[in-house]
Amino acid sequence: MLNRSHRPNRLQGYLWGIAAPFICTLIDWPLRHVLGPASILMTYLLGVFLVASRYGRGASIIASFLSAPVFAFYFAQPIFSLAISDLENIVGLGVMMVVANVTSNFLERVQLQAEISKQRENRANALYRLSQALSDAHNQQAVAKIAVDHIYDDFGALSVLLFPDREFRLKYPSDTPLEHSVRGIDLEIAQQTYRQRTIERTEDSTGSISYYPLESSQSIQGVLAIKSPAAANLKDPELTAFFDTFLNLISQTLERLSLTEQANNANLQAETESLRNALLSAISHDLRTPLTRIIGAGTALVENNADFSSEEKLDLNKVILDEAQRMSELTSKILDMARLTAGEIILHPEWNALEEIVGSALNRLERNLKTRPVRTLLPDHLPLLWIDAVLIEQVLANLIENAIKYTPEGSPIDISAELSANNIIITVSDYGFGIPQGMEEKIFDKFYRLESESHQGGVGLGLTLCRAIIEAHDGSIHATNQSGKGASFIINLPIHDSPELNCFEGMPS
Repeated sequence: MLNRSHRPNRLQGYLWGIAAPFICTLIDWPLRHVLGPASILMTYLLGVFLVASRYGRGASIIASFLSAPVFAFYFAQPIFSLAISDLENIVGLGVMMVVANVTSNFLERVQLQAEISKQRENRANALYRLSQALSDAHNQQAVAKIAVDHIYDDFGALSVLLFPDREFRLKYPSDTPLEHSVRGIDLEIAQQTYRQRTIERTEDSTGSISYYPLESSQSIQGVLAIKSPAAANLKDPELTAFFDTFLNLISQTLERLSLTEQANNANLQAETESLRNALLSAISHDLRTPLTRIIGAGTALVENNADFSSEEKLDLNKVILDEAQRMSELTSKILDMARLTAGEIILHPEWNALEEIVGSALNRLERNLKTRPVRTLLPDHLPLLWIDAVLIEQVLANLIENAIKYTPEGSPIDISAELSANNIIITVSDYGFGIPQGMEEKIFDKFYRLESESHQGGVGLGLTLCRAIIEAHDGSIHATNQSGKGASFIINLPIHDSPELNCFEGMPS
């Protein structure tokens, strides 16, 4: 670590201390008949003061002690002699030397205080810059780079941060050395520093390497190794305190990142546990019901087959089929959601007409819709959409199924579309009780179901799956309540430039 000083060269100051009395003599000599001895002495005093203000106490002492014989030789009677016959001149010389020394000491103290204040200001600014940079760090590698760069800028030393692995063995932060990083350090000494929490040093011809443990309130975050030049000043108490603050800022940042990572892991674990419990609860509930009905119907057919008429057997077989299809749909939704979350589903977009997709979704749910009226309002000449038709059909089917489940039997379902500047807006509305206030976004969460819906089947993945599919198409979906209706789900899908249709002229009619 370097204690950088900007004081001018000491030898240059001594030369000015010697030259100052002779410069004052050159100024005063032409005016010797006009100025009195007291005025001439003041000129020498001014020269000493100027030397002291610029070059410090040593140069001013040389100037003051040299001013006495020069004044005596050129201006004190008898001139051109070092003897002084006038008592007034003797007293004046004595006063000048005392004043010169007192003034030089005072100036030196002022300069020292100013330099100390400037150093403290620079160090405070350096600490502020470091804290600002560290506040933006998001991982250990970023902290290592910031620390190495700032230590080089503020101390002129190369350094490196060593972090422990899972087995608490120190290692370099990366295989690529940083610009001001030191390599070739002794990892065994660093490991000893890490274990014992003590400062270790090694010396060689190029300087010394010091190992500092990065202690936090809970543990040792790592070790900082610094290679300082051989002439570096390590004994300045203020510099040591400054460097300790440097280390504390780095240690606190590493501790903050460690605690943040632990908190994130804890939140992730808690969320995973919550999702797993919700999934198990939902699956156990929603699969148990159809399984119970299938087992009951199957047992009745096996044990009492002869007692049932053909019509009763058909009804029991329909129960088995319906519940099996329900289980199949439930399983498919769970698997689709898992694939979308893991990014395993790849879109296969093609140019498709919205009318065909809506019609396909309605045909798919024809048995569930029964006599429920479905009103479609699709403008003519809608542009083709660059979408995965299978997935968009799944979205519409899920929304229509929700409307069937959670609205009074026989109430209508409206499906409409309209064009905006760059989007096509698709709306699926029902005439049920709507969505409770404040739950418009919550219903898209995984496994979330309104308590009033608990008697309905499903695991709360249908709307989550819808949002995942629409967002995969760079679109958006949200829910709202419309006056005079129930819940409305509004889909925004981007419009792409439609393909050019080839026109074949001269074809036979």
